[in-house]
Amino acid sequence: MKTLLEVKDLNVSFQENEKEKGKEKENVTAVFGVSFSIREKETLALVGETGCGKSVVAHAIMRLLPLESRVKGTIEFGGKNLLELSEKEMTKLRGKEISIIFQNPSLALNPVYSIGHQLAEPLRIHGQKKKENTSLSKVAGALKRVGFSNPHEYMRYYPSWCSGGMNQRFLIAASTMLNPVLLIADEPSKGLDRNRVAELENELEGLKEKSETSLLLISHDLGFVRRLADRVAVMYAGEIVEISDPSNLFERPLHPYTRGLLNSLPERGFVPIPGSSPPLSSPPEGCRFHPRCPVKEKRCMQERPYLKESNGRAVRCFLCL
Repeated sequence: MKTLLEVKDLNVSFQENEKEKGKEKENVTAVFGVSFSIREKETLALVGETGCGKSVVAHAIMRLLPLESRVKGTIEFGGKNLLELSEKEMTKLRGKEISIIFQNPSLALNPVYSIGHQLAEPLRIHGQKKKENTSLSKVAGALKRVGFSNPHEYMRYYPSWCSGGMNQRFLIAASTMLNPVLLIADEPSKGLDRNRVAELENELEGLKEKSETSLLLISHDLGFVRRLADRVAVMYAGEIVEISDPSNLFERPLHPYTRGLLNSLPERGFVPIPGSSPPLSSPPEGCRFHPRCPVKEKRCMQERPYLKESNGRAVRCFLCL
């Protein structure tokens, strides 16, 4: 299958403008040397501890990072480097060809507009709101797909009237309204009960099959990831440390961090990784995981390992492959 999205050597840093004790605050590099690709109709999952840079990658692809951010590398989509497009050109892509489900519905939804008004926004932006009745029908259909049996009633609601789980489903409906070729789902199952998670899985799978949509899935729910992903990329402290298909990753993980992440699951004994992730403002020399690694060697503390590929897998570790 053709490659739809290719991220090469992505670096994202944040420059603090405020001064502290007469000195400028140091830059924080949240994403360092990240590279991956997504093929047509493929689901790639990004997993890792909170703060490892997963959402920053998603926002960099959508060009939604704050002004103080500095982005380097290339993000190729449809033969174009998204980092070189103007804001006007990106606006034509967002919501139509590339869409995102944000993980915090309370911030993503506007409290002063009704749900129906907000779900119709992609139609207005991309010139597809030709008739009011047609627009209402498309919005109602999108709400039905995510489990609302009486969509016209909920179209009159406001975000503050609804639970977090309901608002999350409104975001999913809005993001899939125009059947984008690439959907970025940032913690889409957050706040949903088990039944709604199952419905969400069916919706995302159906979107892939019917609309040939590719999916970048960001999630802490490793069971959700295992069921949906074609490949999984594991992030730690701003870097990708392992890429594999789900079967090999869950049954035969290569990187010590991946093994520790899986061992922390309740079904595997709930054994947490000792220590904590390093601050991104001052990561350790060498391998960023070495302060927590049970099998580290002297070399690991001095040299940064590269992401090595072999037999369809990739790992950033001197002791693997």
